[in-house]
Amino acid sequence: MYSNERRSGFSIADLLVKIIFAALFIFILIWLFEKKVPNMTPFYSNVFRENIKYMQEAGESYFTDDKMPKNIGESTKISLGEMFDKKLLLPFVDENGHSCNQYDSYVSVTKTDAGYELKTNLVCNNESNFTIKILGCHTYCKDNSCNKTCRIEKLTEYQFKKTIKSTKTVYNCNNLPGSKRNGAYCYLSKLVDSKPSKITNSTTKTISEPAVRVVVSGTKQLLETIKTKNNDSTQRIYDDKVYITTGGGTTTERQCHNVEKEEAFSCPKTKTETITEKCTKYKTEKKCTTKTSKQPYSCAPCTTYRDSNGKSHTTCATCYKNVKTETCNNVQVPYESTCTRQQTVTYTGTCYRTVTKQECENVTVTKPTTGYWTCPSTSTGQSGSGENLKCWHTVIVSGGYSYSCPSKSNYSEGSGANLKCYYVTNASYKEECRDKTYTYNKSDSMCYKQIKVTSTSEGCDKGYKLEGNKCNKYTTKKVKANSKKVSSTSYKYMWSKEESVSGWTKTGKTRTVDGKEICE
Repeated sequence: MYSNERRSGFSIADLLVKIIFAALFIFILIWLFEKKVPNMTPFYSNVFRENIKYMQEAGESYFTDDKMPKNIGESTKISLGEMFDKKLLLPFVDENGHSCNQYDSYVSVTKTDAGYELKTNLVCNNESNFTIKILGCHTYCKDNSCNKTCRIEKLTEYQFKKTIKSTKTVYNCNNLPGSKRNGAYCYLSKLVDSKPSKITNSTTKTISEPAVRVVVSGTKQLLETIKTKNNDSTQRIYDDKVYITTGGGTTTERQCHNVEKEEAFSCPKTKTETITEKCTKYKTEKKCTTKTSKQPYSCAPCTTYRDSNGKSHTTCATCYKNVKTETCNNVQVPYESTCTRQQTVTYTGTCYRTVTKQECENVTVTKPTTGYWTCPSTSTGQSGSGENLKCWHTVIVSGGYSYSCPSKSNYSEGSGANLKCYYVTNASYKEECRDKTYTYNKSDSMCYKQIKVTSTSEGCDKGYKLEGNKCNKYTTKKVKANSKKVSSTSYKYMWSKEESVSGWTKTGKTRTVDGKEICE
């Protein structure tokens, strides 16, 4: 019995032995891993060498005699991608499993004095290298021609000519004076009708403009309108040119010249302003109420007694105490503050545009027989000469004033010098059309009006031809043109290495041309 209990017990010595064996096993594994893992660099280099070898073999099979460069110093090549496309190679990868560069990798052949040089260039990831192989004449040179001296054969060509006789038909319209020929016929047109080409058309067009907002009720406070001085501008006034002469008569003529002026007109402008006004805001506060009530409780004196069954009982007097109960709720408490709101104000402002107007006056003009045109002394500029001479002088034109409302204004009436600006409180508004001939549309706050538009266009009816600003109609007479046969002689030329060609005659001219390559 003692022996069985001993075997099943825990032994510290056994545990220590197991730990030592486990540590020793791990140490041996680590030592074997560090010493026995093979160096993979030779394997990776071998992959690169095998790939470049495959490319070189494929390049040698591809460069047949017809693909070899002809002249010394010339090269021809095929890229790795083209090799894959032509199935000369199966796609391969580098040691990391990445595809090699299909464009920078190539096989090329260069013709040299010694024969042919085959270069194989491979670029894979970060590795790049190439090999050179001298092919020599024993593979690519016919009849040992790489060791021979070659020259280009010079040949003589002779010029020949042949007489070409031809006959053609010539037409004329002498039988119909004033006509024009087209092919074998003559055509004479005669004007039979003419009318203006301008056609006037009338159409209906819808025009629109934004509706304006007007105050229906509320308290209006008149504000001071802002008056701004505009910048002055220069205005060009064209002068009459003067004809200088030594003789001739005078006459009174009405002459006109163009004047450039600034013209003011009303234009709508939209402006967004921040208007400050008092409003009521609310804040959240905690409001509490307290309630007092009486609550009973047992208190001395207490009496203890036993009943007939011997059971003990205790009775005590009743006392009362005041208990306060507090109830709290969140309530909205109003207070006065200042808040802002965005208000879009539409008002009519003043815009300016430059217009050219014509001013005319009666002047005395000299009608001489000889002379020249010049500008008057008051002119400050000119262009052109002779009848095309233009003269002008410039003057300073006051820019006038522009009117606008202050930022506090939320309503305006009128425009320009008649602009009035208001600040309106407790206002109610309505929209209406500025021009009462327009119709107001509530859905888009726009005003619409139908107007008639007249346009003038140029066009001609069928059978008429537009010429200038006229539509002309013609009748055409058609007759057969006069004709006659005309014979002519010409020559055709050619070059040949033969000294005689049947049907051709030598001209006596020769030339030297390159023939085939001769190697000796």
